[in-house]
Amino acid sequence: MSKAVHRNTVAAAAALATCVALSGCSSPLSAVAGPRASVGEALAAKTAALSPKVTSTISKGVLTVGIDTQDSMVPLYVGSSSGRAYGMDVDLAGALADELGLKVRFVSVDDANPGLGTTCDVLMGAVDGQVGGATVVGDYAEQASAFFHKGDTGVAKVDDLSSKSVGVQMGSVSQTALSKTGLVMSVKTYDNLNAAFDALESGGVDYVLCDAYSGAYLSTRYDEVCLAGTLDAPRAQGIAVSSQNAELADAVKAAYDAVEKNGLMGLVRRRWVAGMDALSASSQVQDVPAGTSGAAASGAGTAKDGDSGGASQASLEGASAGHEAGSNAATV
Repeated sequence: MSKAVHRNTVAAAAALATCVALSGCSSPLSAVAGPRASVGEALAAKTAALSPKVTSTISKGVLTVGIDTQDSMVPLYVGSSSGRAYGMDVDLAGALADELGLKVRFVSVDDANPGLGTTCDVLMGAVDGQVGGATVVGDYAEQASAFFHKGDTGVAKVDDLSSKSVGVQMGSVSQTALSKTGLVMSVKTYDNLNAAFDALESGGVDYVLCDAYSGAYLSTRYDEVCLAGTLDAPRAQGIAVSSQNAELADAVKAAYDAVEKNGLMGLVRRRWVAGMDALSASSQVQDVPAGTSGAAASGAGTAKDGDSGGASQASLEGASAGHEAGSNAATV
Protein backbone atom coordinates (compact mmCIF):
# COMPACT_ATOMS: atom_id res chain seq x y z
CA MET A 1 0.00 0.00 0.00
CA SER A 2 1.32 3.42 -0.85
CA LYS A 3 2.40 5.72 1.90
CA ALA A 4 2.08 9.49 1.68
CA VAL A 5 5.24 11.31 2.66
CA HIS A 6 5.65 15.04 3.14
CA ARG A 7 8.86 16.02 1.40
CA ASN A 8 11.74 17.70 3.15
CA THR A 9 12.53 19.45 -0.09
CA VAL A 10 15.38 21.67 -1.15
CA ALA A 11 13.29 24.51 0.27
CA ALA A 12 13.74 23.06 3.76
CA ALA A 13 16.90 20.96 3.48
CA ALA A 14 19.19 23.12 1.39
CA ALA A 15 17.82 26.52 2.34
CA LEU A 16 16.47 26.04 5.86
CA ALA A 17 18.75 28.68 7.34
CA THR A 18 18.36 31.13 4.47
CA CYS A 19 14.70 30.71 3.55
CA VAL A 20 13.79 34.29 4.33
CA ALA A 21 16.51 35.47 1.94
CA LEU A 22 14.78 33.81 -1.00
CA SER A 23 12.37 36.07 -2.83
CA GLY A 24 8.82 34.84 -2.35
CA CYS A 25 9.74 32.12 0.17
CA SER A 26 6.71 32.24 2.44
CA SER A 27 6.08 30.46 5.75
CA PRO A 28 9.60 29.68 6.98
CA LEU A 29 9.51 26.75 9.40
CA SER A 30 10.21 28.91 12.45
CA ALA A 31 7.13 31.00 11.64
CA VAL A 32 4.98 27.87 11.56
CA ALA A 33 6.24 26.05 14.66
CA GLY A 34 8.07 28.73 16.62
CA PRO A 35 11.77 29.63 16.81
CA ARG A 36 12.61 26.96 19.42
CA ALA A 37 11.07 24.00 17.58
CA SER A 38 13.23 21.14 16.30
CA VAL A 39 13.38 20.51 12.55
CA GLY A 40 11.14 17.46 12.99
CA GLU A 41 8.60 19.44 14.98
CA ALA A 42 8.72 22.28 12.49
CA LEU A 43 8.17 19.95 9.54
CA ALA A 44 5.26 18.25 11.31
CA ALA A 45 3.71 21.64 12.02
CA LYS A 46 4.23 22.72 8.43
CA THR A 47 2.52 19.55 7.19
CA ALA A 48 -0.44 20.18 9.50
CA ALA A 49 -0.66 23.76 8.26
CA LEU A 50 -0.90 22.82 4.57
CA SER A 51 -3.78 24.41 2.73
CA PRO A 52 -4.37 22.72 -0.66
CA LYS A 53 -4.60 25.06 -3.64
CA VAL A 54 -6.02 22.33 -5.89
CA THR A 55 -8.57 19.59 -5.26
CA SER A 56 -8.47 17.55 -8.48
CA THR A 57 -5.83 15.01 -7.39
CA ILE A 58 -6.41 11.27 -7.20
CA SER A 59 -5.88 11.31 -3.42
CA LYS A 60 -7.21 14.19 -1.34
CA GLY A 61 -4.46 16.56 -0.21
CA VAL A 62 -1.72 14.54 -1.95
CA LEU A 63 0.22 15.07 -5.19
CA THR A 64 1.02 11.58 -6.54
CA VAL A 65 4.16 11.84 -8.67
CA GLY A 66 5.12 9.23 -11.25
CA ILE A 67 8.78 8.57 -12.02
CA ASP A 68 9.98 6.03 -14.60
CA THR A 69 12.59 4.33 -12.43
CA GLN A 70 13.71 2.05 -15.26
CA ASP A 71 14.61 4.64 -17.89
CA SER A 72 15.14 7.95 -16.08
CA MET A 73 18.65 9.37 -16.28
CA VAL A 74 20.98 10.23 -13.43
CA PRO A 75 20.66 12.88 -11.99
CA LEU A 76 16.94 13.31 -12.73
CA TYR A 77 16.39 10.11 -10.79
CA VAL A 78 18.95 8.37 -8.58
CA GLY A 79 17.77 5.15 -6.97
CA SER A 80 19.25 3.04 -4.21
CA SER A 81 19.09 -0.59 -3.12
CA SER A 82 16.87 0.45 -0.21
CA GLY A 83 14.19 1.76 -2.59
CA ARG A 84 14.92 5.36 -1.63
CA ALA A 85 14.95 7.92 -4.42
CA TYR A 86 16.99 11.06 -4.99
CA GLY A 87 17.48 13.51 -7.82
CA MET A 88 16.18 16.57 -9.60
CA ASP A 89 12.78 15.00 -10.14
CA VAL A 90 12.36 14.24 -6.44
CA ASP A 91 13.49 17.68 -5.31
CA LEU A 92 11.40 19.55 -7.87
CA ALA A 93 8.28 17.47 -7.25
CA GLY A 94 8.57 18.13 -3.53
CA ALA A 95 8.92 21.86 -4.12
CA LEU A 96 5.87 21.84 -6.40
CA ALA A 97 3.82 19.96 -3.81
CA ASP A 98 4.80 22.48 -1.14
CA GLU A 99 3.78 25.33 -3.44
CA LEU A 100 0.44 23.61 -4.06
CA GLY A 101 -0.14 23.04 -0.35
CA LEU A 102 -0.08 19.26 -0.80
CA LYS A 103 1.73 16.29 0.63
CA VAL A 104 3.61 14.24 -1.95
CA ARG A 105 3.76 10.55 -2.79
CA PHE A 106 6.07 8.94 -5.35
CA VAL A 107 5.21 5.91 -7.48
CA SER A 108 7.26 4.00 -10.04
CA VAL A 109 5.61 4.02 -13.48
CA ASP A 110 6.31 3.32 -17.13
CA ASP A 111 6.49 6.65 -18.95
CA ALA A 112 4.89 5.07 -22.04
CA ASN A 113 1.79 4.29 -19.97
CA PRO A 114 2.02 6.19 -16.68
CA GLY A 115 -1.67 6.07 -15.79
CA LEU A 116 -2.14 9.82 -15.51
CA GLY A 117 -5.25 10.52 -13.49
CA THR A 118 -5.45 6.97 -12.13
CA THR A 119 -2.01 5.85 -10.93
CA CYS A 120 -0.38 9.27 -10.67
CA ASP A 121 -1.31 12.94 -10.96
CA VAL A 122 1.85 13.99 -12.77
CA LEU A 123 4.75 12.34 -14.61
CA MET A 124 8.23 13.81 -14.31
CA GLY A 125 10.63 14.05 -17.25
CA ALA A 126 7.98 13.93 -19.97
CA VAL A 127 8.67 15.00 -23.56
CA ASP A 128 5.81 16.78 -25.30
CA GLY A 129 4.05 14.46 -27.73
CA GLN A 130 5.46 11.25 -26.26
CA VAL A 131 2.80 10.69 -23.58
CA GLY A 132 -0.71 10.15 -24.89
CA GLY A 133 -3.55 12.24 -23.47
CA ALA A 134 -1.21 14.56 -21.60
CA THR A 135 -0.38 18.23 -21.30
CA VAL A 136 3.30 18.93 -20.56
CA VAL A 137 4.09 22.02 -18.50
CA GLY A 138 7.13 23.52 -16.79
CA ASP A 139 10.08 22.51 -18.99
CA TYR A 140 12.88 21.96 -16.45
CA ALA A 141 15.42 19.73 -18.22
CA GLU A 142 16.51 18.74 -21.72
CA GLN A 143 17.53 15.55 -23.49
CA ALA A 144 20.70 15.78 -25.59
CA SER A 145 24.08 14.15 -26.07
CA ALA A 146 26.75 16.66 -25.09
CA PHE A 147 30.50 17.06 -25.34
CA PHE A 148 32.52 17.79 -22.21
CA HIS A 149 36.05 19.20 -22.28
CA LYS A 150 38.71 20.05 -19.73
CA GLY A 151 38.73 23.83 -19.80
CA ASP A 152 35.91 26.18 -20.72
CA THR A 153 35.98 26.72 -24.48
CA GLY A 154 32.31 27.51 -24.94
CA VAL A 155 30.36 25.66 -27.62
CA ALA A 156 32.84 23.73 -29.75
CA LYS A 157 33.11 24.09 -33.50
CA VAL A 158 33.48 21.18 -35.90
CA ASP A 159 37.13 22.15 -36.44
CA ASP A 160 37.70 21.92 -32.66
CA LEU A 161 36.38 18.36 -32.61
CA SER A 162 37.93 17.06 -35.82
CA SER A 163 40.80 14.59 -35.35
CA LYS A 164 40.40 14.76 -31.57
CA SER A 165 39.79 11.81 -29.24
CA VAL A 166 36.44 11.31 -27.54
CA GLY A 167 35.42 8.96 -24.75
CA VAL A 168 31.97 7.36 -24.79
CA GLN A 169 30.24 4.69 -22.79
CA MET A 170 30.17 1.43 -24.72
CA GLY A 171 26.78 0.81 -26.32
CA SER A 172 25.33 4.16 -25.29
CA VAL A 173 22.87 6.33 -27.18
CA SER A 174 25.61 8.95 -27.43
CA GLN A 175 27.96 6.48 -29.12
CA THR A 176 25.20 5.64 -31.60
CA ALA A 177 24.47 9.32 -32.25
CA LEU A 178 28.14 10.05 -32.93
CA SER A 179 28.42 7.09 -35.32
CA LYS A 180 25.63 8.57 -37.43
CA THR A 181 27.54 11.82 -38.03
CA GLY A 182 30.45 12.57 -40.31
CA LEU A 183 32.64 13.84 -37.48
CA VAL A 184 36.16 12.44 -37.74
CA MET A 185 37.16 11.63 -34.17
CA SER A 186 39.13 8.88 -32.45
CA VAL A 187 36.52 7.07 -30.35
CA LYS A 188 37.56 5.37 -27.12
CA THR A 189 34.95 3.30 -25.29
CA TYR A 190 34.55 2.78 -21.55
CA ASP A 191 32.39 0.58 -19.36
CA ASN A 192 30.91 3.59 -17.56
CA LEU A 193 31.01 7.36 -17.60
CA ASN A 194 33.18 7.61 -14.51
CA ALA A 195 36.00 5.88 -16.39
CA ALA A 196 35.48 8.17 -19.38
CA PHE A 197 35.63 11.28 -17.20
CA ASP A 198 38.71 9.92 -15.41
CA ALA A 199 40.36 9.66 -18.83
CA LEU A 200 39.32 13.22 -19.65
CA GLU A 201 40.76 14.45 -16.36
CA SER A 202 44.09 12.68 -16.96
CA GLY A 203 44.42 13.75 -20.59
CA GLY A 204 43.62 10.32 -22.01
CA VAL A 205 40.91 11.81 -24.22
CA ASP A 206 40.15 15.32 -25.45
CA TYR A 207 36.38 15.10 -24.99
CA VAL A 208 33.67 12.95 -23.45
CA LEU A 209 30.30 12.58 -25.18
CA CYS A 210 27.35 11.57 -23.01
CA ASP A 211 23.90 12.60 -21.83
CA ALA A 212 24.14 16.31 -21.03
CA TYR A 213 22.64 16.15 -17.54
CA SER A 214 24.54 13.01 -16.51
CA GLY A 215 27.73 14.68 -17.67
CA ALA A 216 26.98 17.93 -15.86
CA TYR A 217 26.37 15.96 -12.66
CA LEU A 218 29.64 14.03 -12.98
CA SER A 219 31.67 17.06 -14.08
CA THR A 220 31.46 18.58 -10.59
CA ARG A 221 33.86 15.88 -9.38
CA TYR A 222 36.60 16.97 -11.76
CA ASP A 223 38.67 20.12 -12.12
CA GLU A 224 37.70 22.49 -14.91
CA VAL A 225 35.55 20.01 -16.85
CA CYS A 226 32.95 22.02 -18.76
CA LEU A 227 30.14 21.56 -21.23
CA ALA A 228 31.36 22.08 -24.80
CA GLY A 229 28.06 21.94 -26.66
CA THR A 230 25.45 19.37 -27.61
CA LEU A 231 25.69 17.04 -30.58
CA ASP A 232 21.95 17.06 -31.24
CA ALA A 233 19.16 19.56 -30.72
CA PRO A 234 18.03 19.56 -27.07
CA ARG A 235 14.50 18.26 -26.42
CA ALA A 236 12.67 19.79 -23.48
CA GLN A 237 11.45 17.62 -20.61
CA GLY A 238 8.64 18.77 -18.36
CA ILE A 239 5.81 17.64 -16.12
CA ALA A 240 2.96 15.72 -17.76
CA VAL A 241 -0.60 16.12 -16.47
CA SER A 242 -3.71 14.45 -17.86
CA SER A 243 -5.16 16.64 -20.62
CA GLN A 244 -8.56 16.02 -19.01
CA ASN A 245 -7.48 17.77 -15.81
CA ALA A 246 -7.07 21.41 -16.82
CA GLU A 247 -7.35 22.57 -13.20
CA LEU A 248 -4.33 20.54 -12.14
CA ALA A 249 -2.33 21.43 -15.25
CA ASP A 250 -2.87 25.14 -14.61
CA ALA A 251 -2.02 24.73 -10.92
CA VAL A 252 1.19 22.78 -11.63
CA LYS A 253 2.26 25.36 -14.22
CA ALA A 254 1.66 28.18 -11.72
CA ALA A 255 3.56 26.27 -9.02
CA TYR A 256 6.49 25.70 -11.38
CA ASP A 257 6.58 29.38 -12.30
CA ALA A 258 6.62 30.20 -8.58
CA VAL A 259 9.56 27.92 -7.72
CA GLU A 260 11.48 29.35 -10.66
CA LYS A 261 10.79 32.90 -9.49
CA ASN A 262 11.57 32.33 -5.81
CA GLY A 263 14.94 30.71 -6.50
CA LEU A 264 14.17 27.11 -5.55
CA MET A 265 14.61 25.82 -9.10
CA GLY A 266 18.03 27.44 -9.15
CA LEU A 267 18.92 25.61 -5.94
CA VAL A 268 17.83 22.31 -7.48
CA ARG A 269 19.95 22.92 -10.58
CA ARG A 270 22.97 23.92 -8.51
CA ARG A 271 22.63 20.78 -6.41
CA TRP A 272 22.40 18.37 -9.32
CA VAL A 273 23.97 19.94 -12.43
CA ALA A 274 26.23 22.61 -10.94
CA GLY A 275 23.83 25.34 -12.04
CA MET A 276 24.13 24.48 -15.74
CA ASP A 277 21.88 26.76 -17.79
CA ALA A 278 18.97 25.27 -19.68
CA LEU A 279 20.09 23.90 -23.04
CA SER A 280 18.76 25.45 -26.24
CA ALA A 281 19.51 25.67 -29.95
CA SER A 282 22.44 27.96 -29.13
CA SER A 283 23.99 25.13 -27.09
CA GLN A 284 24.31 22.86 -30.14
CA VAL A 285 27.50 22.39 -32.16
CA GLN A 286 26.71 23.86 -35.57
CA ASP A 287 27.20 22.39 -39.04
CA VAL A 288 27.98 18.85 -37.91
CA PRO A 289 28.48 16.84 -41.12
CA ALA A 290 26.03 14.04 -41.83
CA GLY A 291 27.29 10.48 -41.77
CA THR A 292 27.34 8.15 -44.74
CA SER A 293 27.12 4.67 -43.26
CA GLY A 294 24.16 5.03 -40.90
CA ALA A 295 25.72 2.40 -38.68
CA ALA A 296 24.31 2.32 -35.16
CA ALA A 297 25.36 0.75 -31.90
CA SER A 298 22.87 -0.42 -29.32
CA GLY A 299 22.67 -1.10 -25.61
CA ALA A 300 22.07 0.60 -22.31
CA GLY A 301 24.19 1.19 -19.26
CA THR A 302 23.28 0.51 -15.66
CA ALA A 303 23.84 3.10 -12.96
CA LYS A 304 25.18 1.73 -9.71
CA ASP A 305 23.65 2.73 -6.40
CA GLY A 306 25.78 4.74 -4.05
CA ASP A 307 26.11 7.65 -1.69
CA SER A 308 23.43 10.26 -2.19
CA GLY A 309 25.68 13.03 -0.93
CA GLY A 310 23.01 14.29 1.45
CA ALA A 311 20.46 14.93 -1.26
CA SER A 312 16.74 15.01 -0.60
CA GLN A 313 15.17 11.56 -0.58
CA ALA A 314 11.72 9.97 -0.66
CA SER A 315 10.15 6.53 -0.43
CA LEU A 316 9.54 5.23 -3.96
CA GLU A 317 6.94 2.53 -4.39
CA GLY A 318 7.53 -0.25 -6.89
CA ALA A 319 11.19 0.57 -7.49
CA SER A 320 13.60 -2.30 -8.00
CA ALA A 321 16.78 -2.65 -5.96
CA GLY A 322 18.83 -1.68 -8.99
CA HIS A 323 17.69 0.45 -11.90
CA GLU A 324 18.51 1.11 -15.50
CA ALA A 325 19.74 4.65 -16.09
CA GLY A 326 18.88 4.84 -19.75
CA SER A 327 21.78 5.15 -22.15
CA ASN A 328 24.58 6.33 -19.90
CA ALA A 329 25.70 5.06 -16.51
CA ALA A 330 27.21 6.91 -13.57
CA THR A 331 28.33 5.52 -10.24
CA VAL A 332 26.60 7.74 -7.69
